[in-house]
Amino acid sequence: MECKLCGSTKFRISRLRVGDLSALLFLEYPVRCRVCHKRELVNFFSAFRIRRADKRRHAEERRRKYREANPARQA
Repeated sequence: MECKLCGSTKFRISRLRVGDLSALLFLEYPVRCRVCHKRELVNFFSAFRIRRADKRRHAEERRRKYREANPARQA
C-alpha cells in the first residue's frame, strides 16, 4: 500500500468523521500518510494491520524509554 500523493508506505489511523460512516459500510477505514498527511480510505483489514503495527511501535518505544531511565535494572 502506497500513498497516492508521495508514494510513502508509512501510514497511521485517522480519526473518524461523520462522512466516513458510509465508507464503513463498504469496509473502508480512513488512514493518513505520515509523510505528506494525505487522508485516504483503505480496506478495513489493511487499517487493522496499520493499527497493530502502531501498537507494537509504541510498546517498543515505551520499553526503550524505560531501559534508558532505569539502566541499573537491566540483567
